[in-house]
Amino acid sequence: MKKLTALILALMLLTAPTAFAADYPTRSIETQVGYAAGGASDIIARIVADYLSQELGESVVVQNYAGAGGEIAYTGVATAHKDGYTLGYINAPATMSIPLNRKVNYTMDDFAFIGNVIYHENLIAVSSDGPYKNVDELFAAAKANPGTITIGNSGAYADDHLASLKMQFETGLTFVDTMFQGSAPSLVALMGNHIDCVVCNVADAVQKSKDGQIVVVATMGAERNPHFPDAPTLKEMGYDVLMGNYTTLAAPAGTPDEVLDVLRNALEKVCTSEAYLKAAGEDAGLPIQYYNAEESEAIYKDANIALEQLWKDLSLPTGN
Repeated sequence: MKKLTALILALMLLTAPTAFAADYPTRSIETQVGYAAGGASDIIARIVADYLSQELGESVVVQNYAGAGGEIAYTGVATAHKDGYTLGYINAPATMSIPLNRKVNYTMDDFAFIGNVIYHENLIAVSSDGPYKNVDELFAAAKANPGTITIGNSGAYADDHLASLKMQFETGLTFVDTMFQGSAPSLVALMGNHIDCVVCNVADAVQKSKDGQIVVVATMGAERNPHFPDAPTLKEMGYDVLMGNYTTLAAPAGTPDEVLDVLRNALEKVCTSEAYLKAAGEDAGLPIQYYNAEESEAIYKDANIALEQLWKDLSLPTGN
């Protein structure tokens, strides 16, 4: 009898993941975002959540865990239950740059990739009623007054901060880096003329630029961005600065493959649907760029190599 009971238990354990996956999902799913509401990561997360809810048949809820350059949310996802009910957005470079700077409670091996949803380059913006009308005026002020011009970003060693540091390294200028819990609060500070300029991403700036609240004076892509045709790239100005940000949905490593398959298939359907492309791209102005799990993982591996080189080039501090 004991042997029979043991056999039954063993069979139950073997079939449990399959049975679990067949039913998944049966309740709401939380997706964590490491930045404040209103920024690009938050906006895309909410649009994806709406369409993913329809695809999965269960609600997908976005929770913001702003602070520490995204580390709070990254750690939350990495250490969550491996059941598919807690997901989150990781970012290249931020998710990899933070561990280079300080000791954290996660590694990249703690994440299972689901798919990338947007990629956009960094840019420099000023207030529309501020003292600077273009990048030449801003850089001239920084040159004349080193260490006094304030430049906002979304958190220490997030992509915006790294882009600022890279820009300063290549131009030889010195700004005062000012940290915020995401791009949204940094832009609020800019529009209130509490800081001189901001480094953020394209999607953070599109609507505010259209509304005349900010002026994008330079971008950090390979070519001029069609949203800001009058803003030169730092590359065309002669500076070797190409910086941007990937936003990627992930689950905790160890999540059952069957569950990951459900999520990956659902995300691909969402990101290739006409309704989503219109909502996220045409209506919201987000730089949508879908990559599947395998493609995303390869991008992050390459980005990590480049990031480690950047750390050496800029002699950035490390707490490890």
